[in-house]
Amino acid sequence: MTDLGHWDIVVVGGGLVGTATALGMARDGARVLILDSSDTSFRASRGNFGLVWAQSKGAGNRDYATWTRTAVREWRALEAEIRELSGVETHYETGLGLHLCLGEDEFAKRAEMIGRVAAHQLPGDDVRMIRRDELLEIMPDVGPGVVGASMSTLDGACQSLALYRGLSIAVQKAGARLVSNVQVSAIEPQGDGYRIEAEGLRATAPKVLIAAGLATNKLAAPFGIPEIVRGQKGQILVTERARPILPAVTSGIRQTAEGTILIGDTKEETDEDRSTGQGMRQLAARAVRLLPEIGTLRVVRSWAALRVLTPDGNPVYDESPSHPGIFVATTHSGVTLAPAHRGPLAQWIMNGQRPPEFASFGAQRFARTN
Repeated sequence: MTDLGHWDIVVVGGGLVGTATALGMARDGARVLILDSSDTSFRASRGNFGLVWAQSKGAGNRDYATWTRTAVREWRALEAEIRELSGVETHYETGLGLHLCLGEDEFAKRAEMIGRVAAHQLPGDDVRMIRRDELLEIMPDVGPGVVGASMSTLDGACQSLALYRGLSIAVQKAGARLVSNVQVSAIEPQGDGYRIEAEGLRATAPKVLIAAGLATNKLAAPFGIPEIVRGQKGQILVTERARPILPAVTSGIRQTAEGTILIGDTKEETDEDRSTGQGMRQLAARAVRLLPEIGTLRVVRSWAALRVLTPDGNPVYDESPSHPGIFVATTHSGVTLAPAHRGPLAQWIMNGQRPPEFASFGAQRFARTN
């Protein structure tokens, strides 16, 4: 077995959550080893829509709403750091985000949820509902069935695969070591720390962060962490390049810097990440109703991936109740929350500076009681 040596922390999982947190720890001087599985695994990091989105986060949880807005406001700083270290442009855009509503039922449901977010009265939060007449001043080409939208100037988007690539390069430039295409098979106590084994490799560290997406349940179970994640499939369509037709970022349709249009995303309760015709038809039909010009464009590719969801939709950041030094981190908002993972999450793991919002993010809220 090849010995990779002793580290301050081993991060299990090299997706968006793991690499952003590792970047923060490495830049603060920690010796960080990241063990990442194969690119053929069901990872959300290669299949997300790229939204940097606050308006719909935390309707039932003020801590989640606060945590999200803290992250969104730091996104420019993260973008600059990634550019400095990796040379990668994430193509982050912000200033206006819209969620378009088809019909009065959708509008009413969205308004109820947005009302609960607005009730938190968070500083600088301007999320609100607008009717069709106001929406037409922003997006004059929406379909006749669009009755209004929710909007916020905090929201935006990035090129998600560029973010993923940029974080992977940046974390290594910051001093972390990334070992890819290995599956962690064991995390075991050893002395005053832990031994981590992965396909003929071995490393030791006093701390381990399990940020392994859908593999988190199995890896964390021996350390008193209940089941905290499940998969949900989402599909995305991509059109040919088009003239600029979207003056704002919308939650279901967005135009990339190259001119292609992303259409997403389904919410399918399955553990298969293969594309399906039914899901693609639903996406295409809704997109044309929202913005009829999309009906003139060719779809050039599609993909599917599995979201990593917790039972209540809020993040989990916690330390094992039985094994100090074993941490878990999971959220379906790896893009939006990347700056918070780079900052406060990393600082908590390495230095014990626990953000006040974490009171709502413990894993034990999902523990089964008899």
